[in-house]
Amino acid sequence: MISFHKLKIILLLIVLSIVVLIPDTVFGLLLEISHALFEVLEEGFDLLIEHVFGTGRHETQIIVFYLLFSLVMYGLYKLWRFSRRWYSELKITWAEQKTNALLYWQESSLLRKIEIVVIGIITISLLIFWHTL
Repeated sequence: MISFHKLKIILLLIVLSIVVLIPDTVFGLLLEISHALFEVLEEGFDLLIEHVFGTGRHETQIIVFYLLFSLVMYGLYKLWRFSRRWYSELKITWAEQKTNALLYWQESSLLRKIEIVVIGIITISLLIFWHTL
């Protein structure tokens, strides 16, 4: 019997492999689904406002536009606030990692330093070769 935790990991690996293998199809599907959800939301707002306020089609569309515009602006504001906090945490983490790497480099032997540089050169060469395929 497969445990629930292992089942979640298996499903996550399947979804991740699908996204890696066919990203254009997955992201195209996500774009279509998000567009359909937006249209459903917009039509729902249209019907609600027409029914509650008894407005015409043009007035309803203007009200819905400004309502959706306000929601998007609020979401962008929250994203901006979150990104500022995330950026400050990222700067702190980057400084800590840079300090750790510098200390590791200073404490490493010459042979280990050569090994690190060679592994880096090989990795960059393989990435460049793979990108040109």
